[in-house]
Amino acid sequence: MRFAADLGSDDLIVLDLANGRFLDCNRSAHERLGYDRDHFLSLNGAAIQADEDRAERLMQDQLHLMRREPRGHFTTRLRGRLGSCREVSVSYQVLELKGRLVALASHRDRTDLQSALQDNDRLGSLLNEAERLTHVGSWELNHRTGELLWSNEAYSIFDTAPTLTSPSYKAFLEKVHPEDRSLVDATFRESFRTGRPYRIEHRLLLGEGRLKVVLERGRTTLDADGEPLCTVGTVQDISEQHVIQQRLEQIAFVDPLTRLPNKAAAVRQLARLLRTAGKDHGIALINLDLDHFQSINNSLGHEIGNQVLRATGNRLCQLMQPDDWLARLGSDEFLLLRPMARADRQQALHWAEEIRTSFGDTPGMGTGLAVQPSASLGVALAPDHGSDPDTLLRCANTALMEAKRRGKNQLRFYTPEISLQLRERLELELCLARAIDREQLQLHYQPQLGRDGRTICGAEALLRWRDHTGRMVSPNVFIPLAEQTGQIHGIGHWVIEEACRQLRDWHRRGLRPGKLAINISALQLGAENPSLSQLLASALGSHGVDPRTIELEITETALLNNPDRAGEQLRELADGGFSLAIDDFGTGYSSLAMLHSLPLDKLKIDRFFVDRLGKENADLAIVKAMIVMAKELGLMTLAEGVETAQQLKTLQELGCDQFQGRLLARPMPASGFASLLRSVGS
Repeated sequence: MRFAADLGSDDLIVLDLANGRFLDCNRSAHERLGYDRDHFLSLNGAAIQADEDRAERLMQDQLHLMRREPRGHFTTRLRGRLGSCREVSVSYQVLELKGRLVALASHRDRTDLQSALQDNDRLGSLLNEAERLTHVGSWELNHRTGELLWSNEAYSIFDTAPTLTSPSYKAFLEKVHPEDRSLVDATFRESFRTGRPYRIEHRLLLGEGRLKVVLERGRTTLDADGEPLCTVGTVQDISEQHVIQQRLEQIAFVDPLTRLPNKAAAVRQLARLLRTAGKDHGIALINLDLDHFQSINNSLGHEIGNQVLRATGNRLCQLMQPDDWLARLGSDEFLLLRPMARADRQQALHWAEEIRTSFGDTPGMGTGLAVQPSASLGVALAPDHGSDPDTLLRCANTALMEAKRRGKNQLRFYTPEISLQLRERLELELCLARAIDREQLQLHYQPQLGRDGRTICGAEALLRWRDHTGRMVSPNVFIPLAEQTGQIHGIGHWVIEEACRQLRDWHRRGLRPGKLAINISALQLGAENPSLSQLLASALGSHGVDPRTIELEITETALLNNPDRAGEQLRELADGGFSLAIDDFGTGYSSLAMLHSLPLDKLKIDRFFVDRLGKENADLAIVKAMIVMAKELGLMTLAEGVETAQQLKTLQELGCDQFQGRLLARPMPASGFASLLRSVGS
């Protein structure tokens, strides 16, 4: 368009109707007056008036005329940079550009009437071509006569022609989509009343049901009494931009797998709900996570996993009320929102419980597959737990983490105490990660005594942790944490190395501690690179320790997690010369067949049963049965947690082989155990 204007013979200028400053011009406009382009665009209309004494007043009169009559003509005299003057005919058209009124003016020397008429025609042609290229139509409504003028491009956008439609405000509204019509009419009438500029996007419903999206801009000029004189506006076809925007919106805010809103959309929707919620209104948030989903992916493949996710989304949609809102946050995590008349904890929990239990109602989640995932849920409530999306989402997620920590298929409502516990747990996790490097871990040793209750036949290595504050952290706290975070591998490796080093030290000093029992976690037993056998072989080689001096304690749970892998590892360890004991026996569900098939040497009776001896006859019978069964299988028995002389006497009478507990000896540092060995030896 600039190229075409520069080639023409007309002087074309775009000026701001607010202050008369030149905003743009073609080449002939500034050259005919003797200016370069940059200099010319630094001027306003007063600077080129021939009558210097009245220049400012003349410019203001011309601006007032153009604001009052958006299309027209006038004559004036202009002065060039070198002082030459000429009379010109000015044809102009007022437009709105980026929220402000501008005039496109064409200057021509007044040689004859034909020249003036050509000015009009050329300006009209130029405007029509510019509108066609930019898909922007213009129109003018005379409020006193009711006459509405549309440009050629406006006719094209409204999908009609001058021969088919007589423009009117009523005809325009009839082309507006019925769902948008009242808002468009209200917007226009507000401008007619106040004179304020407007901007509105809306849809047009045209022939054969075709839709267009248009952007309308305009401004109304009022007379001295505040009555509307005329409204000048533009209408731009933005249908293509709207389609592109919708596609971008879909990419940005829709999950491609489930077609549900994604996390970004969830944050946006939650922000909207918070803005529009009344003072006493609430919003319930449920953060839902599928249990064991990674196992489904790993065992059945990602396509089956995707089917489960889609089925989960469909199932949750079926449980939604009209005002509820559902999004997939990522992986196997979903978010549900429900506006509430008031923030009601019990109502939110009832809704969450309905969702949790519904997962067991539909076999295979409707996929036809032999999978039935459960779900863990965390619940938060606005405004009780926050007034912004980030805080509320964090609270719901914190409650979810607590639900998963307590076991699968759980539901937890957020409380500040959960955040405090989580923060403490994270701090503990960080400290535990540094415990080995900071030499905060140590092994204590609890003697194991023979059938007479006096002879030391071995010891159990028990892990202890004194943190950076000097506080002893309970193994019941940090060992489960290490297993959950995977730190158990590094810690377990350290325990094996330290136990072997200590055995070597005792042997070099002539002490004979018997077998040293080392606890092995389920994760260590299932590890492959390196395997437990490889770690033990490396430690034995480094410290010169005989595997026959080491007993490995395996819990029933470790055997049940992966019985095939566990059996393979235990047979390999037994072949390597290690003694094997099953720990905490009676607390799991191991079968006699499994015990018989494994190369075990010892069965440890859990302290739970030992503690109840003498309290319930049934417990006495259970312990007796364990000892008899162990003897039938050729296994030694050891009772742990022996606290009283009566317990020891009863166990001895039942034929138990070995004992361990505070009655006999407490866990002690390596130096204390060495002293005990020396005193017994002497």
